[in-house]
Amino acid sequence: MTIQDWGAIGEILGAIATIATLIYLAMQIRQNTRALQAASVDSTIQAANDIRANLFLDPEITNIYRKGLQDVEALDETDRERFRLIMTNALWAFWNTYSQSQLGGRQSWGSQRSIIRRFLSQPGGVWFWHNYRTEFESEFQLEIDSILKDKL
Repeated sequence: MTIQDWGAIGEILGAIATIATLIYLAMQIRQNTRALQAASVDSTIQAANDIRANLFLDPEITNIYRKGLQDVEALDETDRERFRLIMTNALWAFWNTYSQSQLGGRQSWGSQRSIIRRFLSQPGGVWFWHNYRTEFESEFQLEIDSILKDKL
């Protein structure tokens, strides 16, 4: 065998190694993407769980939330602000779910629409969305508006 033959064999082996490396990297990227998607789902669920836990673990917060949804004006200034913060946290959790679904094509957003409609359609929810909707990006505002179109 000549040097040229050895060189050709080396080039073939190099090409095979490059292809194998690219296949391996593609598999690693796919695995990493799945892990990131799972972490995203977990963080979204955890955020919603934290909000609900605050509501059911503290009767005072539960009371503010319930009263606020029915009649915000019946709350004193401090409790009205607490209600606004509860609603802001809840909407941020929904915004996170919405954003994640837009990035990863997850279908979890569809299941959230009825929950949003249920609590933003109540008087306190309408008050919150009317007064604080601009705290969220315009695409999310349009999405919520489409959910509530017959309630606003």
